[in-house]
Amino acid sequence: MATLTTAKHKKVAIIGECMIELSGKPFAAQAQHFGGDTLNTAVYLSRLLPSLAPGYITAVGTDSYSKHMLSAWLAEGLDTDMVLENPDKLPGMYAIEIDDDGERSFHYWRSDSAARYLCEHPRFDQLVKCLKEFDLVYLSGISLAILPDGGKLKLLDMLAELKTAGVQIAVDSNYRPRLWQSSTHACEWLGRLYQLSDIALVTADDEDLLLGTMNSSPEVIARRLHSLGIRQVVVKLGSKGAMWSQYGHQGFVSGNRVETVVDTTAAGDSFNAAWLAAWCTGMEMAECCHWGNKLAATVIQHKGAIIPVQETRYITELMGVENDE
Repeated sequence: MATLTTAKHKKVAIIGECMIELSGKPFAAQAQHFGGDTLNTAVYLSRLLPSLAPGYITAVGTDSYSKHMLSAWLAEGLDTDMVLENPDKLPGMYAIEIDDDGERSFHYWRSDSAARYLCEHPRFDQLVKCLKEFDLVYLSGISLAILPDGGKLKLLDMLAELKTAGVQIAVDSNYRPRLWQSSTHACEWLGRLYQLSDIALVTADDEDLLLGTMNSSPEVIARRLHSLGIRQVVVKLGSKGAMWSQYGHQGFVSGNRVETVVDTTAAGDSFNAAWLAAWCTGMEMAECCHWGNKLAATVIQHKGAIIPVQETRYITELMGVENDE
């Protein structure tokens, strides 16, 4: 493939929530990490295109856990200038409980997290002015779901203003039923988000779960999203790869063969990161999907959402991207 240089003037921002992660058995030795769907995407995007320095938008506390997260994000090359601090709130937290048979269960404490009140923060309105200088803003359905309805409306109003200013909006539904009052409630809000979006990077299973359908073809999913005004649609199909659709043209990109799947955590998040990295360098949709599949296949061969940094460097080299650092 031809060598491409990263578009050094591209600016990408990602909106979402990062939580403290505890893993292991309760009241025993538990590993402490941090995680979240949009944060995973931001980290992988930064690793693939270090000169991009994607901006991460969220709210954290002023506690030691929040400070540790900020330091870690900076170390990963993220721009944290738009992270808002709320001295009255803490980050959300979740625990991964692993039983004697290796089965995992999840427990969440996020209903009063700082990120939930992002849109009520006194500095939130200042973000709109800052984000008008960006080329693209990415968020997920989880970014919207964690907010109270008033916050959801304020976030959508901000996205509408950005879209009017020429900023492109990219979204992954990442539908999680437990975060919504009902599927009807989710459909209403996600539908409004889709109508503001230029790019959709969705998973077929999520769309079926959201709509109560079964085994919808990716063509049907793409047609529905196009009907809402989305120009570029990618439907992720797990090990089968992905389908892309744009301007009446579409195609399939086969997934990479993986002998041993260790952990599928962040497969979709990493796909989105590599897709966006390729998009930022001007690649066509099929090529973007190729690199999305490639990174996702690499991630699921490792334990955890964020794999060792050296495992992503070779993908950057294969992409032929020259990072202007």
